[in-house]
Amino acid sequence: MNTPNASNTQTDLSLVLAKIAEIVNASAEGDYIYRGESKYHKKVSSNLYREYEDDIEAEYFDIEVVQNEILKEAREYTPHKMGDLEILAELQHHGGKTNLIDFTTDYLVALFFACDGPRDKPGRVILLQKESEVYKVVKPPKTVARAEAQKSVFVQSPSGIVDPGTVVCIPTDLKGDMLDYLRKHCDISTKTIYNDLLGFIENRRIHKSAYTEFYKGVTCQGHGDSTRDPADKRQWYDKAIEHYTGAIALNPEFIEAYNNRGAAYGKMGELDTAIQDFDTAIALNPELVEAYTNRGAAYGKMGELDAAIQDYNTAIALNPEYAEAYNNRGNAYYRKGELDAAIQDYNTAIALNPEYAQVYYNRGNAYITRSDVGAAIQDFTKAIDLNPQYAKAYHNRGMVWLHLREWEIARADLSTVKNMGIDIVAFFHNEYESVEDFETKNGVKVPEDIAVLLRRD
Repeated sequence: MNTPNASNTQTDLSLVLAKIAEIVNASAEGDYIYRGESKYHKKVSSNLYREYEDDIEAEYFDIEVVQNEILKEAREYTPHKMGDLEILAELQHHGGKTNLIDFTTDYLVALFFACDGPRDKPGRVILLQKESEVYKVVKPPKTVARAEAQKSVFVQSPSGIVDPGTVVCIPTDLKGDMLDYLRKHCDISTKTIYNDLLGFIENRRIHKSAYTEFYKGVTCQGHGDSTRDPADKRQWYDKAIEHYTGAIALNPEFIEAYNNRGAAYGKMGELDTAIQDFDTAIALNPELVEAYTNRGAAYGKMGELDAAIQDYNTAIALNPEYAEAYNNRGNAYYRKGELDAAIQDYNTAIALNPEYAQVYYNRGNAYITRSDVGAAIQDFTKAIDLNPQYAKAYHNRGMVWLHLREWEIARADLSTVKNMGIDIVAFFHNEYESVEDFETKNGVKVPEDIAVLLRRD
């Protein structure tokens, strides 16, 4: 995924504003209500009409008769004081079949519905005159909770269909940018439109395929995390990103998909793109603790340690018991040379999660830097106890034993790392140019069999 430049962003905004202006200009010609459809239907119809569409051509079929039968049965399940419209509105709200057609008085809400759905088909906004001799426009009763947020009105047509009137097409490639604009500038989003529990269920139904793509991405990302082969990692992360991107295409407000895709980009070293995804996730949900922690990790990899610490501070403020945020902030302090602050954060992380092997490893490194060798060995040992496959912990403990000239124990730890299939030579040469360099700097003579483990061929 390429990072969009400023000119592309400006072009996208211009197209969004131009489409909104098109609707505004069309609306100037009359007094309209609006309907947004994320894909073109053959007719503008009620869901009851669509239920019986194959039977509509029968000579004596009357859809109003069908609705009256539904009303008659529904009254047995409702308080006696409820009027016909109130019953029908409740049925419509809960997914029942009625001869009401959903419209809104707000063209921006209609735009949301025109864009929130399939991304492989164009949407449309339908402009319908409020006054007509062939249909009636009515307001839903206040008992329908979502009606106010959606500025809903119903069109009642005896035939179950209305002529579309004026139609404004929403191209497929504009849907995502339009939803982004509506969220940022108009406070119109999935959260505000589907603002009750039933809306949450409906939203999940609409975006069911998005969740399928998302969980495929989670699976691929898990494979990438577990494999040690760099080529395999990249392949799995590429697949994860592909699925997360597919989920976002189907649901442009899929917060977790942005957060997870950002994490995958971060693991591939594409940090600017990762931060973009975290920014979007945070914009969609300013209280998403994981997104702040992940963005902080990306900033840390870029060397922007103060920005990283700021994100970890926010994560901790939102969730004071989030051990990972303390661990990561400790790493940032460690890299800044603020060892006491780092160790304090590691201590807190361990208190919150005593089984967190990585924190013991990190605190062990801080103890080494502070020349607290005994404490470092204890922490590396604890990390290994919690995760017997923790190669870096074996390596660092082995290096401590080398410094202490405990050759036999050092040999055991370093051999363990090599037997895991880890490139122990690469580990060693991250710190020293050669075995001779190690010997010179530490005033020791390494036994030849250990030197062989650490030398390049």
